[in-house]
Amino acid sequence: MKVSRNQLRRIIRETINEAKEPMTPDYVYLAMTQNKSARTGVPFIDTAMDGLATGDGRIVANAIMDALWVDDPPMGADEELEGLVLSLPPDADEYDLANIASEWGTRHFRGTW
Repeated sequence: MKVSRNQLRRIIRETINEAKEPMTPDYVYLAMTQNKSARTGVPFIDTAMDGLATGDGRIVANAIMDALWVDDPPMGADEELEGLVLSLPPDADEYDLANIASEWGTRHFRGTW
């Protein structure tokens, strides 16, 4: 199948516009509940909540980044996410975590460059 220049331009334009849309808490929550660790088979939301309960920000941040398929975050972004999740109150739930992660994801991976 051949793709014309105009079709390619349209595809690129649509992709760029889509990449500018902010991440929503629903998007992050869905990614964390549907995606599972390839090694353990555990949903990333369970890993993140366990890490949050033990106060291990690195486990939580890694679970969020794995669920969102973030392999190579910008310099300092992973430490920022660790700090954000550790600033959550002790009674935080999955939706609070998804809200923090969506704001972080929008700041680093969506929007204007």
